[in-house]
Amino acid sequence: MPKKKGLGRDINKSIEIMEELNNCLKKFHSLPIKRGLQSNGMLDEKFGKVVNDVKEKAYTLSIALEDLIEQTKSAKPASNRRFASRIVSKFLELS
Repeated sequence: MPKKKGLGRDINKSIEIMEELNNCLKKFHSLPIKRGLQSNGMLDEKFGKVVNDVKEKAYTLSIALEDLIEQTKSAKPASNRRFASRIVSKFLELS
């Protein structure tokens, strides 16, 4: 398997999975389940609280997951500096 440049194969795969999960959480949060349960006469107070609680947790998790994705994408290993940046920093030190 060819080695991917950038963050690495494992991290890129993890980001792809996190993005898929985040899309699913966003779809889940917007489900019209309460409307469907109410129209069928199955929605009571206890069931409504459970649905609200789960949808709230899904929304909170999607926000946290977005933050994790952005931080992972912007992460750069300290040992993997580009050649040009080292040259520029040495030039600035000598100036």
